[in-house]
Amino acid sequence: MVKGRPERRTISIHCAGCRTLLYRYNKGGTGALVKCFVERIVEDRTAGDLSCPSCAQVFARPGEIAGRPIHKIVNGKVFTRGMRRR
Repeated sequence: MVKGRPERRTISIHCAGCRTLLYRYNKGGTGALVKCFVERIVEDRTAGDLSCPSCAQVFARPGEIAGRPIHKIVNGKVFTRGMRRR
């Protein structure tokens, strides 16, 4: 870890309804997943419409922070794997 920079790790983001993989994302920090910066999405398995390709459940809303596009995650619509440190 570089001083002053948070450690980043790749996590998997899945639909809570049907367990389909939605994203692989470079997560920074240790907190809960509240938003996803679009530039940190490594692999996107959705059609870009912020809904699950299998069950069509909407899991996020578009937004912007300091001019950077984000996806605001709707609470309870996704679960993650890879958040814990080993």
